[in-house]
Amino acid sequence: MLVDKELNNLNSLIINSLSDNTNSVSEELINFLSAKSKKLRPLILFLFTKAFNLPVSEEIYSLSCAVELIHNATLIHDDIIDNAKTRRGRVSLNTKLGNNLSVLLGDTLLSLALKQLANCKNTYITDIFADCLYNVCKGEINQDFNLNKLSGMEEYIQKSEYKTAELFKAPLISLAVLYNIPQKDSMLEFARNFGIAFQIKDDLLNVLNTDTSKPSLNDINNGIFTAPVIFLNEDEKIENLTKEKITELVQNEKYIQKTLNLIKQYAKNAIAAINFMPDNIYKKEIINITENLYKAGINE
Repeated sequence: MLVDKELNNLNSLIINSLSDNTNSVSEELINFLSAKSKKLRPLILFLFTKAFNLPVSEEIYSLSCAVELIHNATLIHDDIIDNAKTRRGRVSLNTKLGNNLSVLLGDTLLSLALKQLANCKNTYITDIFADCLYNVCKGEINQDFNLNKLSGMEEYIQKSEYKTAELFKAPLISLAVLYNIPQKDSMLEFARNFGIAFQIKDDLLNVLNTDTSKPSLNDINNGIFTAPVIFLNEDEKIENLTKEKITELVQNEKYIQKTLNLIKQYAKNAIAAINFMPDNIYKKEIINITENLYKAGINE
């Protein structure tokens, strides 16, 4: 991979941030963070940085570390809320350690993320990530208030932006701030569309139970109705169906394809947003990752 060196350095930075006070708690977090992960948010940040021929500075590493720690904190908290048994092919922390300690472990990662952001010595970046975290929480709260209720597509897309796109937006906007990149709005548009496409794909994989590294088939059971169910509702009013029947019907090829088409729409919008970037191997890889959200289909 084009940024393997940077990702390896990031892994070391994350582990070192947890090693100041080695105990059973930090060991659990190190094990959790060491599990196989794409580290997609830092990956995108590194590729953008190198695409602009900018140095991967200490500030960039701090941003990448912060966003990865925040992302993992949200995963830990999500697993508690969902009562998930597994994460990344392993027993989830809440199953292993209980909810109380797991909440504190997630909070620990958030505190370490704040320390990384402080290294940037830029209050604007602090504000960017504060807004990001607020919107992530707002997306989760809105989802909880709307359990077992079918929203429209517009509400679903907004929730996806809050829950997922925010953590792609924050580091890219911060990159533009650090290096005075004038096309900040275009980078924001890329991150928004990429994040929405990524969340729709994740929701599709959950419905189809094809990704065994994370909790599967739990969205519908938990009353969370995502894009495939919204498309199903156009043909079959889901309020008249049991959750078992919804799970069965939503796996019809028609709803799978409609959802993939929606992913493609947002992915293409993301690619169009970075037309201004210089053509190089890093931009090409960004485009490749984005296209794979729909070109890779559903067999992941």
